[in-house]
Amino acid sequence: MGIICGIGHNKDEVLVNMRDGKTGITKIEGFPTEKFISSLGAEVKDYNPAKYFSSEEQKQYDVCTQYAIIAAKEALEDSALNLVDVNRNRIGVALGTCNAGISSLENQGKLTNLDSKMLSRYPFFQPADSVAKYFELGGPVNTLNTACAASGNALGFARDMIVNGHADLMFVGGTDSMSPTVFAGFNALKALNAELCGPYSEKYGLNLGEGSAFVILESLSNALKRGAHIYSEICGYSLSNDGHHITAPEPDGKGISLAVEQAIKDAGISKSQIQYINTHGTGTKANDAAEIKGLRNVFGKEKFSNIPISSTKSYFGHNLGAAAIIEYVTTLLSVQEGFLPSNLRVETVREGCNDANLIQENMHEKLPDYFLCNNSAFGGHNASIVSKYWDEKDIAVGLKDNKQARVGIIGLGTVDNQGHSSGNISSFLNHKLSESYEENSSFNLKEYDSSLYERRLNKITQFSIGAADLALKDSNLEVDTTNGTSIGLIYGTSRGSLESTTKYLSGILEKGHEFASGIHFPDLVLNSVSGKLSKVMKLKGFSSSLSTGGNDGMMSALYGYETIKNRNQPYCLVGAGDECSALSEEIDKALLYDNDTFMISEGSTFAVLADLEKAKKENRKIYSEIKGFGSVMRNGQECDESDFIFRAIDAALQNAKLSITDINFVMYSAPPRQQDVEHHESVLKNMFNQNETPIICINNIIGYRESSSALTHLCLASDLIYTSEIECLDKLIEPSSEMMLFNKLETGLVIGTSANGNCIAAIVSAV
Repeated sequence: MGIICGIGHNKDEVLVNMRDGKTGITKIEGFPTEKFISSLGAEVKDYNPAKYFSSEEQKQYDVCTQYAIIAAKEALEDSALNLVDVNRNRIGVALGTCNAGISSLENQGKLTNLDSKMLSRYPFFQPADSVAKYFELGGPVNTLNTACAASGNALGFARDMIVNGHADLMFVGGTDSMSPTVFAGFNALKALNAELCGPYSEKYGLNLGEGSAFVILESLSNALKRGAHIYSEICGYSLSNDGHHITAPEPDGKGISLAVEQAIKDAGISKSQIQYINTHGTGTKANDAAEIKGLRNVFGKEKFSNIPISSTKSYFGHNLGAAAIIEYVTTLLSVQEGFLPSNLRVETVREGCNDANLIQENMHEKLPDYFLCNNSAFGGHNASIVSKYWDEKDIAVGLKDNKQARVGIIGLGTVDNQGHSSGNISSFLNHKLSESYEENSSFNLKEYDSSLYERRLNKITQFSIGAADLALKDSNLEVDTTNGTSIGLIYGTSRGSLESTTKYLSGILEKGHEFASGIHFPDLVLNSVSGKLSKVMKLKGFSSSLSTGGNDGMMSALYGYETIKNRNQPYCLVGAGDECSALSEEIDKALLYDNDTFMISEGSTFAVLADLEKAKKENRKIYSEIKGFGSVMRNGQECDESDFIFRAIDAALQNAKLSITDINFVMYSAPPRQQDVEHHESVLKNMFNQNETPIICINNIIGYRESSSALTHLCLASDLIYTSEIECLDKLIEPSSEMMLFNKLETGLVIGTSANGNCIAAIVSAV
């Protein structure tokens, strides 16, 4: 484990300060606070980047990424792993963040003619990609952007990657840095506390913090085999969405209840075995009461009043995207010493929380067997993790031997700035390719279905709600109050709504931070899109939002696939979305995107995934079966820049238990840079040309949509398998390809790659 936060630069300092009951919340020194409600926050004290990084590295990494690398370094040292002795291509990164490189944007003090080098550090996926690059890791890399639940979500995702064979080890963490832009937003929402916060006390409000924490996650059997020191076993986890409000929790804590109940079920234990709960406990009036209600509903009044609980935010503030992992690491540090963390500064317990068994002022001596860590967020996202304190006397019982479900695609929907389609994407493309095709005006959700429209919805949210609705309609899956908790939603976006970000930042630049807009601030976090989608569509099941920087929709599909395969949900809506804006164009330049390669476009694509057997019993249309995925990152140690594409394909084939000769056609989406397109074409032709397998990219037709293009290719592949739409393929492939050799399209391979080398391959087959 590794950590850097407001009460220490490493785990030893943090533990000593916690044992002494010290807080890191002091007057903020990094920016003026006179015009805010509060001047307090938990900054990392006496931070000197030169102690950790060369001058060149300091230019390369913004402070948010620096914190992540520092914490990850300590975690690696603590794990006693030598990366020289392990296969780095089997090690991945899962990182949670709320605002990522926001400082690289806000420090420029303008929104046009931006410094491209600085701006390249801003995108949300950069900290995770940078950690992978720093340690030369080549496994799955994913950024979870579910705001304040993000790093809890990262823990769960990383567990899935190991359990399902995508990785042997995962670097799991979260990071966020103190930002005047973000501070101003919480000020606008009147969520800050002018005094030192005390969650569950009568002093309402939160204090923001900053920092990072990381853990090294490894399969229990491997950790035991190499004699590693094991802090805890992650036994189960779950996610949910309130589907209620973008910034306020559901008052009865129903979303929290669902996440906790499902996490305990996933762990295979009873509620009575939970002996400590580290709560989200921000200190705000709405959050604390809702969380206590939700927990009380799960455990019952009597049992709940006997479980010790605490919120550790009173030590180091609310660390936003890093909150869950910092709270998890500090819980493990305390438990190792035989103590439970305290809830500082609770002079009087507030109404609605009186029956909570709060650990107050001093740490309690107790060694819990099983404990729960909870986090909630803007957008209604909740994450709950069940862990077991690992005693050397414990015996590894192995994984639950559950029969895994097969997964099918039962619904498709796509929206772009010229139209939309439910189901038959190949016909949609045929229409675009036809001589009679004329570009229409941009998609408008209010005109499409006014019942789905709400005031001030940005473009990406309108695109995404439209595409999701089209996919659900195509699947004949109706969502209502009785089944909303059994339908998951996993959404990918690299940038969210930069149009909304521009509106928020423009107000600050024109008027000052004290006039920040509480209306536009929530859209600064990327999960606001999926949060609004959950609310409008009444989706309250397993819920996540993520960023990969170029194959976000494919990662959503991978995550949804594993979620259904492990029988956590019978259905899952997976999708991604993009929107164009002036600020987005600035980022395109920073990433060296080229409009001459592919036109940069906008829109959204969704697919409905289902337990295949359940879909068959319900007589649903099944486009294809997902056979397997491969997820890798370009590794700095690789001699050939294209090796990572080979690795992704090979991993997908192994996962699907298929060979290269089983593949009938290949589709790919590459970033709009000529060298990337050439790399993909070269690799794929070398692999598949001897079988005269068609190789197709439709980005020249639909445009390049950073987050959703790869998923659109996956949906088209499924549609082609279902319809055997040879006519459409004939227009897409090179004339030399002998497509007519195939009477039926049985199995397709789809590859999606990001600008930083995040590559995901998927295989779909006829049912």
